[in-house]
Amino acid sequence: MSELAATLRAGSFLIDSTSTPQTQLKSTLLQRLQNYYNCLGTSSTIDDSASLETVQLRTADEALSVIEKVQQLLDADTVGTAAPLLGTRDLNQLRTLLSITFRWGTDPLLSHIISSWPSTSSSPIAGAKSLILPRLQMITTILQRHIPEILKSSISLGWLPKSLATDTMPPLDEARPLIMRLMAMLPPAEAIVALGSVMSSTSSVLHVRRTCGYLMSRQLIRPEGVKGLCAAVFGDQEDVDNVELDKLQHISRVLNTPPATKPEEYFSTIVPRIVSLLQESHHPAYRRSAAFVLSQMLSAEGGTAAKIITGVLHDPLLHVNPDTESTAATVALRTLATLLTNSDPSPKIISSLLSPVVPPLYGLLFHLDSNRMSDPELKELVRSLLTTWARIVSTLEAIDVLWFIFDDESGQWRTDLEGGIRRVAGTQPYEKLSLFTPEDLKKAHESGELDSGANILNVYPEPRHLVTFLKSTNRDDILSDVFVRLLESYRDSKNDDNGNPLRTLLYLQLIMQIQTGMSDSSKSAGLFSKPIQILIFIKQALNTASTSHPVPAPPPKQKKENTGHLRMSDLRLNVEIEEGSSSEKGDSDDDLSDSEAFTADDEMNETTINLLLSVLEANETLSARTEPILNEIFELLEPIATNGPSAVRAVAREARMVMTARLALGDSASPKRFNAETEDPREIYQKALKLLQDPILPVRAHGLLLLRQLVSSDSPESKKLDPALVPAIQEIFLQSIQDDDSYIFLNAVQGLAALVDNFDRSILKRLVHLYTKQLDGLEAGNMSQQDVDTRIRLGEALSLVIRRCGEALGATGNVIIPPLLRVVRSRTVPTTLRTSSLSLLADCQNTYALAVLPYFVDLAEGMVDLLQVETSSATPVQNSTMDDHPTSTNSKFPPLRRAALHFLSILIRGTTKEAYESSGNPPLSPELSKRMRITLGYISGTDEDMLVRVMAREAAEDLAQLELARVGL
Repeated sequence: MSELAATLRAGSFLIDSTSTPQTQLKSTLLQRLQNYYNCLGTSSTIDDSASLETVQLRTADEALSVIEKVQQLLDADTVGTAAPLLGTRDLNQLRTLLSITFRWGTDPLLSHIISSWPSTSSSPIAGAKSLILPRLQMITTILQRHIPEILKSSISLGWLPKSLATDTMPPLDEARPLIMRLMAMLPPAEAIVALGSVMSSTSSVLHVRRTCGYLMSRQLIRPEGVKGLCAAVFGDQEDVDNVELDKLQHISRVLNTPPATKPEEYFSTIVPRIVSLLQESHHPAYRRSAAFVLSQMLSAEGGTAAKIITGVLHDPLLHVNPDTESTAATVALRTLATLLTNSDPSPKIISSLLSPVVPPLYGLLFHLDSNRMSDPELKELVRSLLTTWARIVSTLEAIDVLWFIFDDESGQWRTDLEGGIRRVAGTQPYEKLSLFTPEDLKKAHESGELDSGANILNVYPEPRHLVTFLKSTNRDDILSDVFVRLLESYRDSKNDDNGNPLRTLLYLQLIMQIQTGMSDSSKSAGLFSKPIQILIFIKQALNTASTSHPVPAPPPKQKKENTGHLRMSDLRLNVEIEEGSSSEKGDSDDDLSDSEAFTADDEMNETTINLLLSVLEANETLSARTEPILNEIFELLEPIATNGPSAVRAVAREARMVMTARLALGDSASPKRFNAETEDPREIYQKALKLLQDPILPVRAHGLLLLRQLVSSDSPESKKLDPALVPAIQEIFLQSIQDDDSYIFLNAVQGLAALVDNFDRSILKRLVHLYTKQLDGLEAGNMSQQDVDTRIRLGEALSLVIRRCGEALGATGNVIIPPLLRVVRSRTVPTTLRTSSLSLLADCQNTYALAVLPYFVDLAEGMVDLLQVETSSATPVQNSTMDDHPTSTNSKFPPLRRAALHFLSILIRGTTKEAYESSGNPPLSPELSKRMRITLGYISGTDEDMLVRVMAREAAEDLAQLELARVGL
């Protein structure tokens, strides 16, 4: 028989396939050891006097000896010869021996060692002088099943700090390189799973936890580390899309924990791999986790990871790099879209991802729209990104970012033969002006190059395309602000002698395109729905022109006006242009001595006044009564209407006439005051309903805010609100009160309170019913967290209503107080709700004590009963709190007794005050007084909660004052 076979045969005596009862385990193990030693030809050194733990440890020691001997024989036999083969039975035997080694050897000894570390005793623990540590050279197929056990013992002792090391327990320094080699051999997923198992099983050992974290970081920076982490959490099965939030948060915590020494190097390594995981097509769970991790990193403003993420995603779109592949920009775009699709719709994240690249994205969209051979899928992707950004960001941010389009000189977009896109050096060229021959003029007219919106000079951004994009966002506020800013820029550019005339022309074309696109009344109403900004610009423009260049006195003789300048008289809405007028304005004889001077300020005045007429035309109720700024504009128009050039004088007089007629119509028609900012309540209601159906949370929250403002007492629309709409609004609030978002449910709470306060008081009965329903039976003890939260929020609404009632509470007290008292007395109701009901009863007492006075006896006896039954002595100590278990019916939580004592105190004080003020006899019988005094005295001296004892003493003092009032003192 070979030595290998003999060793395996000896090891077989340590294994018994039959189960052994625990009572016979020691004798059985001794018999196995005896057979094992007999097979080896040695004598046994252990007898019946040894303990079971000692026998188990000896068995584990010998099992490890067999494994090491087998490994040595295998290593020796493989030198120059073929390796001997082990059968399936032999491998199973070795696995069993290794399991015995860990179960009865490594694990118990390691537990002894770990338990000794916090101890200050210098005496070693018996049996802990050495630790069975399996060698890493053993058979790989057997070893992989016990990686966590090997890591647990090796890390515990291999990285043992000096503060825990002793002479009998030195650090196993030789284990460190072996563990590092093992970690490098294992796939990242297996290594991460093993390290996680060690961390969870030894979470209380600080140096083990830190070492595992260090080793985990080394695994993450391996090429497949990030993907291995996802495989460890979600598994490697494809097409798994069931993603739990706690798993996403776990992955995020792991990846967001860099080494303390080199965080930048760590994030620079893993962030590109997380980004690349967004394109994982076979594992939706991996893609979702990558998006979640990136969104969490982006939420930390100014963080190292956030800067790296934006660099990876933005660089292919922002910079010209001839070395990059033509697919880099396309990959960046698809990655951005995937990240936004798989992340929560956070305006902050959308802004940080898209705002820096809006100018190049718009340039790419213009390039794709201009190229008929463009990829339609890519074009729609770019358009969706821009539209998403425009609908989410604030107006101010949108205007600032869009304005960078005018100065985007980082490069042009080009499409190669393979369909790839890239940025190339250069800026948008301006073609030189050239004269049209009659033949060229005919061709240009036939091709449409002479249309009013034609971009003859190839300026960028192309006016018609940019205006079309702005209108597609459906953001009238953005379009309106862009319009005002264009007007201001056009004014400044006209007055700048060193300005670029092509830039001035670009501003003018954009203004005209916006005006043309909004020429019908329905669209212009959106552009001018909030005209205050435009009116401010009009005032500033007229004021600037009048102070810098006062209107001169007219010459004694006026000649025909021929300016030779590009005019904006077509800025008016619905203005008909007579045929032949363009040819007259096309003549240029400014150099003639008898021509009327027409300066840049005059042209700006004409533009501004035509804009004023457009605003007035779009807002039929706009007058100086609703917008006082029109009074100032009216005064600024007077010198222009008197002394300005004829064309400007005409429009200035027309504007003053319209404004005067508006004001006169307001005085004669009705004393009712119009408000341009006030919308019809039904329109607000419909707008709010539309917003509430939006999938984006901030949009829904805004819709709820509109409804709350609509029913608020300080809202003028609430007085005009149709009562038929109130039930639907109430239902919306009741549904929204269940939302997890605090902004939404707080608005719903305030909205419900406003409904009760301003409309039908019968709503109060329903709120009380919803708060107290189904709390009388046994089902009250099986309430879910959501049900408890909903009732607590209903209680917040009731609290607002109660505090607003004032003396009117006397008429509704019978609706509120008895149901609340029933909730307080019910032991099947969660303690959180009983405490909430006590708080509401306290609100009733504080709001109007007379409403509570008829229920004094029932309330006082109820509080005494509760305190007698639920008092807790100082011996036991609560390990959990009511906040930890909000659905629990455990009535021993201190907050319940505190709430009862608080309510009893204010009930007593309120009754005392009423007795003194009315000189009446308080409803306090001697029996109830004695019972209250005894109960409060007992609680003040024995309750486990210090605050309860203090409140009981204060309540006893208040009771003494009530007793004095009862006897007339």
